[in-house]
Amino acid sequence: MSEKTPDMFSDALSDLLAPLARAMVAHGVTVGAVTESMKVALLNAAIEAQGEDVSDSRVSVMTGLHRKDVRRLRSDAPMTDGRKTANRLALLIGHWATAPDFLGENDRPRALPRDISSEGPGFDDLVRHVRLDAAPGTMRRALLDHGAVTEDDDGRLHLVTNALVPGAGSKELVAAYRATLTTHMTAATQNLLAAPTETRHFDRVVKYSHLSDGSVAELEALARAESQALLERLNARARELQDRDADQGVHGRFAAGAYVLPEQDTKKDTE
Repeated sequence: MSEKTPDMFSDALSDLLAPLARAMVAHGVTVGAVTESMKVALLNAAIEAQGEDVSDSRVSVMTGLHRKDVRRLRSDAPMTDGRKTANRLALLIGHWATAPDFLGENDRPRALPRDISSEGPGFDDLVRHVRLDAAPGTMRRALLDHGAVTEDDDGRLHLVTNALVPGAGSKELVAAYRATLTTHMTAATQNLLAAPTETRHFDRVVKYSHLSDGSVAELEALARAESQALLERLNARARELQDRDADQGVHGRFAAGAYVLPEQDTKKDTE
């Protein structure tokens, strides 16, 4: 590519990386750690594109990585995935909030004793039904620690939220940040690289400027309410379908998300 020919993707990288850089600075992540993570990502992308048998030399040519780094990274043990706890809690809460066996009056999540009762299955049954590969006692403590449930004098658990909202600075918040952005970036990247004949993922955004703070607040409230309602409907249907498909040995995945970014008028005080 000629120096006079602009590379639009390279030009976009600074904007794409800017929010991530803010998070890295806030968490004390230095350029050394960033470089190592980027090397791993480039190696994995080259292997995904060319297959597991791609040579170290070919990876080096594709990515600019030194062959010594390619050999080292290929021999390193895979990184551990810290998302399990957050995923398990989110699945548990989602099932509790939608599965008929765990709902009470007005289709609201009912209080759960530990074991089965006259009202229906208990909390231990919920954990086993969701197939979390985790002890019910461990999940009970995690939900209590995150404030997702309260426990009454009879030992029953009351669900106080229909979604996992990790606490500020928690490992689970970092895990949620990772999972959410990775999913959105994967969809956007597949759209970017899709051939003209391939179907692209739905990925849309509504953006307006020149709004008063009151208008921004009204739109934020509307977007939150509509997005929450949509996600709750999707969650309920996905749980039904997963229960139906559970014994078929299938492994298809689905993800849908929503975000809201209100920005108040910061120029009005300086003009």
